[in-house]
Amino acid sequence: MEVGIVTTHIPPAKGYGGVSVTASVLTKAWAERGHKMVLVASDESIAGRLRVEDVKLGKQVDVKLYRCYGFRRWGFGLGAIPMILRLCLRMPVIYIHGIATWPSTLAALFCTLLRRPFMVAVHGGLMPEHVDLIRRDKPHKWLFYQWLTFPTLRRAIAVHCTSETEAEGVRNVLGEDARILLVPNGIDSREFKVSEFPVEKGMKLCFLGHIQQEKGLNAFIRAWLKVKRPADRLVVAGRGVDGAYFEEFQALVEQAQGAVCYWGYLERCEVMELLANSHFLVLPSGLEEAGGMRENFGNVVAEAMATGRPVLVARGLAWDHLEAYGAGFVFERTEDSVCDVLRKAQALDRQEWERMSYKGRQYVEQQLDPVKLGEQVWQVLTKVDQDNLPQQLVGGSSYD
Repeated sequence: MEVGIVTTHIPPAKGYGGVSVTASVLTKAWAERGHKMVLVASDESIAGRLRVEDVKLGKQVDVKLYRCYGFRRWGFGLGAIPMILRLCLRMPVIYIHGIATWPSTLAALFCTLLRRPFMVAVHGGLMPEHVDLIRRDKPHKWLFYQWLTFPTLRRAIAVHCTSETEAEGVRNVLGEDARILLVPNGIDSREFKVSEFPVEKGMKLCFLGHIQQEKGLNAFIRAWLKVKRPADRLVVAGRGVDGAYFEEFQALVEQAQGAVCYWGYLERCEVMELLANSHFLVLPSGLEEAGGMRENFGNVVAEAMATGRPVLVARGLAWDHLEAYGAGFVFERTEDSVCDVLRKAQALDRQEWERMSYKGRQYVEQQLDPVKLGEQVWQVLTKVDQDNLPQQLVGGSSYD
């Protein structure tokens, strides 16, 4: 069966993070199994407009790009209307990456009107705290969700979630009878080389991602400054997004007097080099009280573990079990808990660190194989008798 895919951005588009990367990984995994697809996305990238020949997803994938302008983050462009309509008319089933963007909303509406089967990966858009934030502070977006997003999601074959917390958020807004497919994001470990223990004075941490409130970076820095040792370093790589929040970040960098290094946006090879030279990756999403928990999975965690880097991650994402597994430390979303975890990380000797490094790589290889995980999604997506799917769907997950 041939499948249609709609996503707002697609690599090598730069500047649009996890949803774009996940769309690429899943599509490549399906192509590796020989599945045929037609993919529609915007041509948006902060490095310049994409061309079809730039998008390398495999011979099985027919890529179609429409011109994006105006609201670039949401992939706006009138050319999306005929392109996505033709896709929904032609394809027997559609997989939609994301919610509440221009192409994802069009695809969901067209599928609903045409009675075309479709699945939606919400990619963090319905995390409980994020929904609460929208309901409280963004009335226009909340109306958009109520009038367009929720009604179409109720018509989907299933809502693809990557964490238990994300699934909880979906049930909160769609009801306990919502059909949820719980399958984590995959990552191709073959693309990552395990790096040896970094011989550095002190402990070197790195943060990869946009500098915005929902990522919790500033709150993490404030906690880290309380326990850091003279030779410890934190390297931050990513774009500044929120004006006031980024200004606060810059003030913290200055306060750290060289202990925090800001490298801005990095190319892929530079990210790999940064990971190789770091002892831990940090993902403190949700640490800021006002920011809420927006992250649902955190692809950078999987990428760090694939390179043999243990992680320090906030509780509430898809990684709460990693400390028990031995691949890193999980902290509660309080300053005291962050400080406690940082002290534990500082106390590790090389042998203990290398054990964590091995466990992280092992976890990615065994639990996050994109081809195996992608096939679970494909089987539900292309099931001929969609009406007889079970109400509660459970895929293979990393939470067992």
